[in-house]
Amino acid sequence: MSAPANSDVTLLTEHFSYRPAALIDDIVNSIITLSFKATEAVEKGLLAANPSDLGFKIPPQTTPEAQEAAKAIADAAKHEIENGVHQLETLLETKIDKNFDRLELWAFRNILSVPPEVRDWVRLSHYEGLSFVEDKDAPNTETVTMQRKKLRETQKLHSLLLAETAKNEATIAELKSLLLTPRPNQEPDTEAQETYPAFAFLQNKGDITGDVSHPVTTTASFAISQLPALKSLFENLKPRLDELANGNGKQGLLGEEEKTWRKERLEFIEKETKRHLENVRGLELGEMGEVRDGEWQGKGRKLGKGEVEDLERVVGMVGGGEGDPMDED
Repeated sequence: MSAPANSDVTLLTEHFSYRPAALIDDIVNSIITLSFKATEAVEKGLLAANPSDLGFKIPPQTTPEAQEAAKAIADAAKHEIENGVHQLETLLETKIDKNFDRLELWAFRNILSVPPEVRDWVRLSHYEGLSFVEDKDAPNTETVTMQRKKLRETQKLHSLLLAETAKNEATIAELKSLLLTPRPNQEPDTEAQETYPAFAFLQNKGDITGDVSHPVTTTASFAISQLPALKSLFENLKPRLDELANGNGKQGLLGEEEKTWRKERLEFIEKETKRHLENVRGLELGEMGEVRDGEWQGKGRKLGKGEVEDLERVVGMVGGGEGDPMDED
C-alpha cells in the first residue's frame, strides 16, 4: 500500500473510530452468514421431500427385496442431496469472495478515500481549537527535572521540620514538667521516670487573688507564700553543706589532695616506667617522657651535688692532674 493510501486509511480510521476495512469485512461476513442459512434451508427442504418427487424411481414395496431396494434408493437420494448442497455452498462462497473483493477495491477507490486535492486541508472535529504553536511555558525535560529536585528538597525539609517539631515538643514538655506539681497517685516503681518539678512552687499562689490595683501588696503576698517552699529547700541543702565542709564531698576530684585510685595507679606506673628507662635503659627523657636525641630540646634533668662531684673526680683522673691549657694562657 502506497503512502497516500496509508494516509487515507489513517485519516478515515481516526474519523470513523474504526478501520475502513472493517466495514467491508462486516458486509462480507453478513452475506456469508446469509448464504449459509440459505444452503441450510435448501438442504432441509430437499431432505424433507419425497425421493420420488426429486426424480428417483422407487419400486412398489410388495416384497422384501423391493423394500430393500427402496431403502437403498432413499439412502442414495440423501447422499446425492448432501453432495449437491455442499457443491452449492462451495459455489456460493467462491462467487461471494470474488465479487466482494471487487466491491472492496471499488469502495476503497471511490467511497472510502479522500481526494488528493483536499487531503492536506481536512480538519477533523476533535482538532478544533487546538494550537500547534510551541508554547514557551510548556513543560520540558529541564523544567520537569528541576521540579523533581524541588520536590525532593521539599520532602527533606519537611522531614527535618517534623524532627525539629518533635524535638521542640519534647523540650516544651520537659519545661512544663518543671512547673507541674507531681501527681499524688503516681506509683514509685513506674518505668517512665518523670522530671522532678523543681519550679512547681511558683505555681502555688496560695490565697493571692492577683489584684492589679495593689501590685506591692500582691508581690508581698506572693513572697510570703513562697517562704515555706524556700524553707524546705534550705533544710535539704543544709546537710549537704555540712558534708562538703567536712570533706566528705571531695570524691571524684582530681586535685593533689583528692585523687581516685585509678589516677594514683596511672601516676605510679608512669613514674616507675620513667625511672626504669632512665636508670636501666640509659635513656634521657624529658618532662613529658619524650626521648632526647642529643640535640637541644629544652633543659634536662637537674644533677645533684654528689653527681657533680663524681664528674669532677672523673675529669681529674682522666687529665692526670695536669692543668687546663686554658688556665696556662
